[in-house]
Amino acid sequence: MSTSVIEPGARLAGRYRLEERIKDSGGSSLWKAIDEILARAVAVRTFEPGFPRVREVVTAARAASRLTDPRLTQVFDADDSGERAYVVSEWVVGETLEQMLAKAPLEPGRATTLLFEAAEALTAAHAAGLAHLCLSPRDLVWTTGGTVKVLGVATDAVLADHYSDSPAAVDTRGLGSMLYAALTAHWPGEPSRSSLPAAPTANASGSGASRASGPREDLTVTTPDRGAAANVTAPDEPPVLLAPRLVQAGVPSAVDDIVCRSLGLPAPASGPNPEPITTPADFAAALRRVPRTPLPLFAGLGSAPAPAPAAPANTTTAYRQP
Repeated sequence: MSTSVIEPGARLAGRYRLEERIKDSGGSSLWKAIDEILARAVAVRTFEPGFPRVREVVTAARAASRLTDPRLTQVFDADDSGERAYVVSEWVVGETLEQMLAKAPLEPGRATTLLFEAAEALTAAHAAGLAHLCLSPRDLVWTTGGTVKVLGVATDAVLADHYSDSPAAVDTRGLGSMLYAALTAHWPGEPSRSSLPAAPTANASGSGASRASGPREDLTVTTPDRGAAANVTAPDEPPVLLAPRLVQAGVPSAVDDIVCRSLGLPAPASGPNPEPITTPADFAAALRRVPRTPLPLFAGLGSAPAPAPAAPANTTTAYRQP
């Protein structure tokens, strides 16, 4: 495998002309490229010399190329037999969920529709034996063609060296985290996976977890700016996430219940012993039973009233494919 630096203008396999380096991360680079045979834009991932999992990434990409659900990023080509290894996938243009939420939370009906589509797509992936394992608001795109795309199935986990004995549970928690974010514009997952403010927390006994509760002297309450989340904690008690409807007004109790059951939070609507949601198929089935709003043609999804003024996001291009 070549050790020379790849520059714009380089061609791979005699047909993929690299035009713009989009991102370097973890020993690989994502490029916007042109497939000169089919005259279309594609996304190409290349690898630095010595990247330890090239073969595994290419194998995962080849497995993902067999997926047929149109809501999953299509992989066109993957090869590690020549001078340079690469993975070629469709070039997706639109807004990521993270970009949409920089404006404000989504209206609940549209949030549930968006995540229902994502859950059905991941159900198809799991039926084929593939998982994501690294879901974040950057992996869900509302395209300019008016469709939902889930980026990075199978490949992102290998790139990040993430593995799990319970892939369905991991991806269900990822779906629940994305729905939480869509409803509140706060991210309850690993901070490295999103630039959204962290989800607010309360103490384990639930103190401070009600909008109707009055102020308490044993709680520390911080109301920071948009770049950080409010934390409500009591001394010597571990913090737990606040349910979405305690963070954002107008979240239906049935939708709040789905988020809580997928994230292992108390779910008041389901009683003291709520049945957990542990597979993407069950997550999709639960969302099928709640009101959903048809998604419009691409022009932004429309947001719920923001809890605080937010700066407008830079719009349009989302291109973090395998």
